[in-house]
Amino acid sequence: MADHVAEAGNRSSHVTIRQRTAASAAAVLSLTLLASGCGGPKVNYAIPKDLCGISVSRDLIRPFFPPGDRVEFDGDAFPDDSKAEFFCQYYVDGNTALSVDAIRNSENVTAAQVVKDDVRHTDLKPWARPDGHIAGYSGSALGTSSCSGAPSDSRSRPARSFTLEISVNNFTSTKALRPRLEKLMDTLLPKAAHARGC
Repeated sequence: MADHVAEAGNRSSHVTIRQRTAASAAAVLSLTLLASGCGGPKVNYAIPKDLCGISVSRDLIRPFFPPGDRVEFDGDAFPDDSKAEFFCQYYVDGNTALSVDAIRNSENVTAAQVVKDDVRHTDLKPWARPDGHIAGYSGSALGTSSCSGAPSDSRSRPARSFTLEISVNNFTSTKALRPRLEKLMDTLLPKAAHARGC
């Protein structure tokens, strides 16, 4: 009799676990449908037609702009200034969605070297292209190109390389994000380097 009661108790706990699992699956499906655009949050603002003053395809930057009602720009525009360091960012509903940093360096560095230094004391997993000129980690991609002639800093040392960093906050998987960041970097890096005198 005791075994029968225990067996009945075990069956009811398995039923409860199955019910919870089914309820969890239904909740995940609902969230997935919302996120995929079936009645979920939408982009109610115009995606910028350039990135920090450089013309790029909206299709390249659209994935980095989350749902929201308004987009704001803050910082420098690439063609407007000749200083060695540069920064701009876009906010969506007050939260940073995408930022761009650039600097002319007096050293000849590669993106892979910069990323290696950035993640040295963290658990972040870096990645790099074989030539080392495009690399990244988490929600950031860095690109480097050669530079000569333009001063790199306030002491007017000649610039030997140009580094561009694109950081985004709107992503769920670094594996899925990487090819998109690489594609944007391929397009933006030569234009940004040229605009900053490299």
